[in-house]
Amino acid sequence: MLNKQFTIMQIITSVYRYFKPRILGMIVAFLFLAIVMVSVIGTSWPIVDQLPQNLEDPSNIEGIGLLIFTQFVVPFEILSIVLLSAMIGAIYIAKGEAGK
Repeated sequence: MLNKQFTIMQIITSVYRYFKPRILGMIVAFLFLAIVMVSVIGTSWPIVDQLPQNLEDPSNIEGIGLLIFTQFVVPFEILSIVLLSAMIGAIYIAKGEAGK
């Protein structure tokens, strides 16, 4: 059993059979990772001094909301899609298989 010789074609075939049903998921995961990395690298992250200050509201919710919906619309939308897919995946995992 330990001295069985494998050919290169057998190894390639077994690797292909392992990855064949997972290729689409790997492509989707890679695309999500690429989108997140592009939005993280391409976003200019403001410091606290750049936020619009409102003296009547020390929590500055209005300033943060103004920035999210003006300068950071694209990263906000990308993050919402990623979080939605994570929630759908969590529901799918929590639901389990019907046969069990």
